[in-house]
Amino acid sequence: MSTATAQPLHLSPASGWQPPALDECAVDTLYDDVVAASRDRRRGYSQPTLRVVLGAGEVDPHFGPQATRTSLLPEPRAWLQRTAGAILECMTGVRPVTQIARSVSPLVYERVHARSVIAKRRGARPLHRSLVRRVHVCEPDDGVIEASVVVQHDGRVRAMALRIVGVDGRWMVTAMELG
Repeated sequence: MSTATAQPLHLSPASGWQPPALDECAVDTLYDDVVAASRDRRRGYSQPTLRVVLGAGEVDPHFGPQATRTSLLPEPRAWLQRTAGAILECMTGVRPVTQIARSVSPLVYERVHARSVIAKRRGARPLHRSLVRRVHVCEPDDGVIEASVVVQHDGRVRAMALRIVGVDGRWMVTAMELG
């Protein structure tokens, strides 16, 4: 009878090499290639991962924001007077910006928030409350209002231009300029 002798086990360290990380453009290109290849095969395609791209062009018409007619919305002059005053107070740091988040678009919110941060850093508080003197309204389309608002802000009379759009049963400021 012969006896087998066990050979000693030789362990070697694993390689430390790893492939480089892909940048976002490369991942998008690979994803698009996979989608194109699956469509070329004329078979059903099952998406392996969820790709979420938030953009104005890709909003679902049934589940995205819905336009609202002017007749179904509150009176725009009074709404603009209150909202313009609130925006000015947010820009000076008197009022938290989150209070107007539902009434303004994301772009306008970012601009007002940036002005609020600057005002808070300066530490200057307005001597008098902002006062909305006049609101002039123009309706270029149903559910769209363009307004020029005359305000007294920090001791000066200034002009504010606002565009509001009826969205989901409420007004929303989509553009704002302060002169």
